[in-house]
Amino acid sequence: MKWRKVLAGLASVVTAALVVQTMTAGPALADKDGSSTSLSLQSGTAFAGALDRDVMTVGVSAGNPSGTFGVSGGGKSLCFGFISGSATCTMPARALAPGTYSLTAVYDGNEDTFPSASGAVPLTVVLQPSTTSIQILDPFGSTVPGDPRLVLGQEQGYSINAGVRGNVAGTPTGSMTVTAATASGTFTLCSGTLNSFGDLAACSLGASTLPAGTNQITATYFSDGVYAGSVTSRPITVLPVQSTTTTLTLSSPSVPFASEQDEVLTVRVTNAGGGTPTGTVTIKTGSTTICTFGLSGGTGHCSPTASQLRPGSYPLTATYNGDATDTPSADSSKTLVVAKEPTTTILTASADVLAFGNEDAEFFTVQVIPAVSGIPTGNVTIKNGAVALCTILLANTDGCFLKPTQLKLGSYQVTATYNGDSTFAGSTSAPQPITVVESLIRKNAAR
Repeated sequence: MKWRKVLAGLASVVTAALVVQTMTAGPALADKDGSSTSLSLQSGTAFAGALDRDVMTVGVSAGNPSGTFGVSGGGKSLCFGFISGSATCTMPARALAPGTYSLTAVYDGNEDTFPSASGAVPLTVVLQPSTTSIQILDPFGSTVPGDPRLVLGQEQGYSINAGVRGNVAGTPTGSMTVTAATASGTFTLCSGTLNSFGDLAACSLGASTLPAGTNQITATYFSDGVYAGSVTSRPITVLPVQSTTTTLTLSSPSVPFASEQDEVLTVRVTNAGGGTPTGTVTIKTGSTTICTFGLSGGTGHCSPTASQLRPGSYPLTATYNGDATDTPSADSSKTLVVAKEPTTTILTASADVLAFGNEDAEFFTVQVIPAVSGIPTGNVTIKNGAVALCTILLANTDGCFLKPTQLKLGSYQVTATYNGDSTFAGSTSAPQPITVVESLIRKNAAR
């Protein structure tokens, strides 16, 4: 036995004497005591590749139960040691392959005690259970939690890490395969031999490696004879990139200058798959940005700010900037007209009855009031019908006089017409009644 050879150096004198006694015939053998050896296991099950969790207990019943013992099974020496009545031992890792074995304990005896052996005790060696895992890493090496959602054609930089761990002791060896089950079939993403940590080299994804839809990723570990095989799966959803349509709507085709905030520009974005696009929309006229806003439920709106656009005609372009799964699109079909700000002109006359020849006593003043804000510029023409009587420059905040004999005898409806400027629209006052009568001097001269 192997253990006898190992222990021979530790007890050579005793062993030599024992050999002599064993080889001596006659009454000396009659002086030895008989012995009885027992072997018991904690549960009779051991895991391949791990120390026997079931402690082997060897007991010797004899007058002087000391010496050496050994336990064997499967044609191998499993453990040995010194005993004094009883002792325990465990077998080395990987001593036995998976299977069922009969174990026997042998007590070697001593100078006072005969050797003896136990009865056969069954031991079952089983594969160690293993656990396989899958991780999805983003291009920055961070773990993607939950159900990863990638975008078709944009999977570059993502990778799948798979590995296996023993549930008892040690590190599994052997090989793994990572497959993808898709709507069109199953194919292998990668396979190979595990490294010293029980991991498979990362499976790197390229553009469109996985088709659009839900793909079931499965990592399969194949038993190495010590660790049982194991399988795990997790889904990866690949979202298709869809074309979109952007539609711009104006609350009104025209808005007065300085009232642009009353104009509502509404955008709706739809995609071919019927989903809900997210992201932002920018509305411009030429290179000038009017507003930018985020979509909610595929729609959004904004308004220009007051006085943002001068009076004029502005072609608008609403551009959807896209998101992870929806392509950008634009609508350039609408034009916004910014009209001049309306005004109100008020005419005031110093008198409503004038003597002929004394019309220069008539003094006209005007007010030009903007609808929203600002200061109108330009001039105002005082008219009798279509005939201009005098002109007032708003910059001078002054009025104007009629000229003597400018009007004949009679009644007139005089108006003030503001001629507008680049920002403010023209307007005409309400008619002001003026009557020109014959002067007393002229009446007397006529008599």
